[in-house]
Amino acid sequence: MRATLTFCLTLAAVAPAAAQQANPRISEGLAELLYGVYCAQDPLREDPAPDTASGVINIVPTVPDFQFRQKLVPAEIGIGFGVVATAAFGEPHDQVTVIVTHPPYPETGITVESWQTDIEAVGSSLMGFSFDSQSELVLGEWTFSAVTPEGEELFFIAFEVVEPALMPQVMETCFGSFLS
Repeated sequence: MRATLTFCLTLAAVAPAAAQQANPRISEGLAELLYGVYCAQDPLREDPAPDTASGVINIVPTVPDFQFRQKLVPAEIGIGFGVVATAAFGEPHDQVTVIVTHPPYPETGITVESWQTDIEAVGSSLMGFSFDSQSELVLGEWTFSAVTPEGEELFFIAFEVVEPALMPQVMETCFGSFLS
């Protein structure tokens, strides 16, 4: 399966020391930033994203509900996590670079993935990641950030990806029973 980075039309590289600061960090350029874990959706389509491991991002039909507003994420295919952002009124952000960092993928050593998106003042923009393949299930700190073309950081958040056995409530919600 292909790596799945998700982005919804309707509606991150930082130093390790930055993760020890506020988590999440949100600039005044955003009216709202929600984060958490969701059950992944089938994509509506794939758009090119050459700076990602899979080369594409999935465009999903709706902004998913964060069933769990938390920063702990089980490493399981079909689980998604990330942020939903809304720009401050009258301040939409075009061509924002979203940067996701994570521990190295075992087969490729990839640790940073990025893509471009817009964050609108009307509606919400999903910037997330859903696990699609075994090679993506790397435990440890994953960070998401978004930066404007002028270099302004709009947000930063660090998640911790853990063994699925530590998160049975998430597994039950998304799959109906715990997967091993």
